[in-house]
Amino acid sequence: MKSIYINNTWANGNGEKFVSNSPNNNEIVFEGNFASKSNCDKAVKSAKEAQMGWQMLGLEKRIEYLRTFVEIVKENKDELSKTISIEVGKPKWEADAEINSIVNKLDPCIEAYKTRCADIVIERNGSKGITRFLPLGVMCVIGPYNYPMHMTNGQIMAGLIAGNTVVLKPSDKAPLCATKIVECWQKAGLPSGVINMVQGGAQTVEFLVKNKDVNGVYFTGSFRVGQIIKNMCNPQQLCALEMGGDAPVVAWDCDDLQSAAITVVQGAFATAGQKCVSTRRLIVPDNKFGKHLVKEVVKLAKKIVVGKYDDAQTAFMGPLRTPQMVENGLKLQKYLASKGAKVLLEAKKLPQGDCFISPCVVDVTGVKYSLSEEVFAPFLRVIRVKTFEEAIDEANSTEYGLATSILTKDKNLYHEYLQKAKFGLVNWNKQTGGSSAWAAFGGIKNSGNFRPSGLLSSDFCSYAVASTESESLSNVALPKGIKG
Repeated sequence: MKSIYINNTWANGNGEKFVSNSPNNNEIVFEGNFASKSNCDKAVKSAKEAQMGWQMLGLEKRIEYLRTFVEIVKENKDELSKTISIEVGKPKWEADAEINSIVNKLDPCIEAYKTRCADIVIERNGSKGITRFLPLGVMCVIGPYNYPMHMTNGQIMAGLIAGNTVVLKPSDKAPLCATKIVECWQKAGLPSGVINMVQGGAQTVEFLVKNKDVNGVYFTGSFRVGQIIKNMCNPQQLCALEMGGDAPVVAWDCDDLQSAAITVVQGAFATAGQKCVSTRRLIVPDNKFGKHLVKEVVKLAKKIVVGKYDDAQTAFMGPLRTPQMVENGLKLQKYLASKGAKVLLEAKKLPQGDCFISPCVVDVTGVKYSLSEEVFAPFLRVIRVKTFEEAIDEANSTEYGLATSILTKDKNLYHEYLQKAKFGLVNWNKQTGGSSAWAAFGGIKNSGNFRPSGLLSSDFCSYAVASTESESLSNVALPKGIKG
């Protein structure tokens, strides 16, 4: 298959061969070649040469192109959704939701740019000061596999609205998804070079990031890889990182036990736990309420239907992306049990295939352990505490700071938690994965570098230019010390 798209032309990469296997049945769904350094350089050159023309089109004309793209996505929704299900394993309902997210992303991006990047005009003493926002230039977008179409397109939309051009490097675990969505951009009729794509792995990223003509680097993925990218960036490049999480839910004095259990299960096991905002920890009081809630969570998790996207029975949870991720989840379960954790619901390999695993709930109260890296798997840890202060401390006892949630009927507890929880997303009576396209999306600590995406993506697609202006040079007085 043609694996790179440069200057509105599809071609094969010049690098090593690679394949993408479906987690549903291990069938090859894409095969091609990674981009070589010359391919990457050509893609960046194409974007650079197209950038000023795209910028000079003006905002409203650029928006017209993006609206055309959205209409094309709508027309091809079924095919795009099926591609996500085939290549990364999402059940149909969840793949459909991802396509809807792309469609619903454009209006917030437009509103954000018009609000946050509008000219700022100040008049003082007969002089006018204006701060304007201009595009960075060439953006490199490095995408994840878990939201292979939505996550990258949110950043692409924000960048294009601002007047940037784009080189996309999608996840090597989702090349078919990237190809299908870039075909939609192609059908939208954007000028040559405005969007380019190169497929590849770590070396491809290095080729792009170290190219001196790349002005902005936008990455979604693990902390380990994000740190490598950050260190590769030069001081003249804007680097925006979204790097995962260890999201806790604090359940305290809830008024609806069943709703609380559903909220926890949705947050923990949707996308088979393969989200940076997936609920990884459930923190409850060590009392009757906490005991009953954990019991309900386990009871509900046992009922989760795990299956392939095209199974006759609708599945809530599909496969993990690779067999290695299944092994990582099982190793974590074994490791915690060896440290004294109590397995409340055991994760097991399932007969559907090598990438299928059942949900796990494990009580780690009082257990001393360390996790070197975020594990993408349907895996929930339970911690019981004596006081609300202990709950806050436990929630913050992580190197990550992306998402958290508190389930409580007490508004005062929520506001206390909001002030003390060290996360970029703090939800109340909602799952940790509940985020809006009209809000910021990003975290602190090992989850990001203070450049949240979502509504604030436009902030990192442009730079400020301040001007002091006067329409005339007449009547300029000589300063003191110069004889007239």
